[in-house]
Amino acid sequence: MHPLAKRLRDDHRHLLRVLAVLEAQIEALGRAEDVDFDLMLDAMTYITEFPNRLHHPVEDVLFAQLANRDVVAATACRAQIAEHERLFHDSAAFYGLLEAIQMDEATLTREQLLADGHGFVAAQRVHLTREETELLPLAERVLDVTDWDRAALTAGEVEDPLDATTRPARYEALYRALSQLPA
Repeated sequence: MHPLAKRLRDDHRHLLRVLAVLEAQIEALGRAEDVDFDLMLDAMTYITEFPNRLHHPVEDVLFAQLANRDVVAATACRAQIAEHERLFHDSAAFYGLLEAIQMDEATLTREQLLADGHGFVAAQRVHLTREETELLPLAERVLDVTDWDRAALTAGEVEDPLDATTRPARYEALYRALSQLPA
């Protein structure tokens, strides 16, 4: 397995864990329990800043190369690339909604926030599942080392804050919540 394939899969694993933290807060809201909006905003900061700005551009290069090599996969690859842009906007919008609610600048029913939250998490999971079960395995079969190396150049040496040896204080609540999840 190319090191970039491992890195992308690790990124997906981290994102799924962060989504689990976010979903737990959404579920607590659904049970009318106390919700930690700071934790939800930390999760959304991670989702918006790391995958959308640093992970998806690498996949975009990889999937564009796959689309050029495999005519059958081209439509799915282009759709996934376009979905990255939509997910970025969806992440920013949901973050903004949570922030506005926390600052009492938005009025929204609990049911609408639950629907928006569940929809956001579900869309992220569907996207990740497609990459993990369809596109990455196909890329591993079709693309050669040169293709993977070319995509890896896009990645640079950016450290995932969830993998970092130094842990940014910004994510302290998120680190605590993640440590309470099953491995």
